[in-house]
Amino acid sequence: MGNDAPSRRPPSRRTALTTLLTAGLGTALGTGLTGCTGASPSAGSGSTVTLRYFFWGDSGRAELINKCTAAFERAHPKIKVKSSFAAFDSFWPKLSTAAAGGNPPDVMHIDYAWIRTLGEHGVLADLNDRTGPGKEIDASTLVPSLRTAGMVEERRVALPLSHNSVSLMYDAEVWAAAGARAPTARMSWDTFMEQSLKVTRHSGRKQFGMDNPGQNYMGVELWMRQHGRQMWTEKGELGFGRGELARYFRTVDAYRADGALAGPDVVLESLPGYPITTKRAASYLEWDNQVGGRSALRGSKLSLGAVPGGTGRSGLYAKPGMLISAAAKSPYLSEAAQFINFMINDRQVAKILGTNIGMPPTTSQEGAAEVTDPAVLQVQTYEKQIASTLAATPPPPADGGASLNEYLRRVAEKLFYGRISADQAADLFFDQAQVVLA
Repeated sequence: MGNDAPSRRPPSRRTALTTLLTAGLGTALGTGLTGCTGASPSAGSGSTVTLRYFFWGDSGRAELINKCTAAFERAHPKIKVKSSFAAFDSFWPKLSTAAAGGNPPDVMHIDYAWIRTLGEHGVLADLNDRTGPGKEIDASTLVPSLRTAGMVEERRVALPLSHNSVSLMYDAEVWAAAGARAPTARMSWDTFMEQSLKVTRHSGRKQFGMDNPGQNYMGVELWMRQHGRQMWTEKGELGFGRGELARYFRTVDAYRADGALAGPDVVLESLPGYPITTKRAASYLEWDNQVGGRSALRGSKLSLGAVPGGTGRSGLYAKPGMLISAAAKSPYLSEAAQFINFMINDRQVAKILGTNIGMPPTTSQEGAAEVTDPAVLQVQTYEKQIASTLAATPPPPADGGASLNEYLRRVAEKLFYGRISADQAADLFFDQAQVVLA
C-alpha cells in the first residue's frame, strides 16, 4: 500500500537517486522547461487527445491503474490515457531523463520528498488556476489534514493520491513476554525507553526493545514536531536549530548506551532488511501501511501502537503516500487536470485500487473499497484512532533535502559508534545543510 519508499535504505541507493534526479533537472532548466504553462488545447473542439501517464509500482499495481484509466476513458471519450510504469528506484532516473529532454509525461506520480525540487525547477504545473468551484479539480473533498499536501508555498503543484501516518510498530507478544507495557500516546519517551530496556534485557540483548530512531530522519522529524518545531519551513529552510538537534542526539544516544535502543552495528547487520524483520529489534517507527509487509518478513504479527511523546503534541501528520501532478510543459493541462480530479475523487477508482497505494485522500472515496485484508483493516483501525491528533501535512523538504537526510544518517552513525559527540554531530549536519541548501 502506498508510500513505497522505505524509511531506511542502503546509503548508495538514495545518494545515487538524488544525483541522477538533480543532474537531470539541471539539464532540463537549460531546455526551457520553466514558464511552459500557456493555454492548453482542448479536446472539446472535437479532437481526441492522449495523455501520457507515468507512475511507479509493479505489474499488479499497473493492472489496477489500467482499470482506472479505462473507467476514465469511458467517462471522457475524447481523452485517452497511455500509461507506463517503473519500479520506485528506476522511476526517478527515467523521469529525470524525460524532463531533461523536454518531454516529460503529461501526468505523473510524485513522492512527497521531491515535490519542492520538481516544483521549483518548473517541471510541475501550478494547478491553482484549475482547482476550485466550477474548475477541473475539486480539492474541497480532501481529507482535512491533507489540504496542504502538494502545496509549495502558494503553488498547488500536486494533489495527494493517498495518505499514511507514522506508527510505533511493535511485536506485542515479545513485549508482553518481557513484562513491558505497550506504548501509549500519553507515555513519555523516557517511560517508553524504560519498557524497551526490559525487552532488551529479557532477550539477553539478542533482540533490542527498539530500533534506533536517531539513524532515521523520521525520528528527528517526529521529535522536533513534538517539541513545537518542524523539519522544513514554507521557504524550504530547516525548521529547527543546531542546539535542538544536539539535544535530540544526546537524548537518543543515552537511550542507546543504556541498551533500550539498537546500535548502528545491529542496523548494518540487518541490511538489506531491518532490525524489526531480522528479529534484532522488537519495535520501531514506520509508516503504518508497511505493517503487513514487515510482519510477513518478520514471521510474526506486528501491532500498530500509539507513538509516545509526553509533550502534549502527537507530532503526527497525514503524509501523502503518493501524489499526482501534471507537467508544466504538457499541451493538455485541462485534460490532465480532469484526469487528476477523477483519480482523487471518483469512487470507481477507490473500489478498483482498494488500499494498494494507501488510504483514500478524499471524503469522496472514503469507504468505497471493500477491504478484507487483516493488515489493511489494522491500518484503517489505527488511522481512525489517531485521526483527531493528526496535524496538517507540513511543508515539503527543500531541494536537496533527500541528500541531507542521507547525510543525517551518516552523521548519526558516527555518533552512535562513539567517534564524535552530539554537539559535533549537530555541527556537521548544519555545516552540510549550509552547503546543500545554499
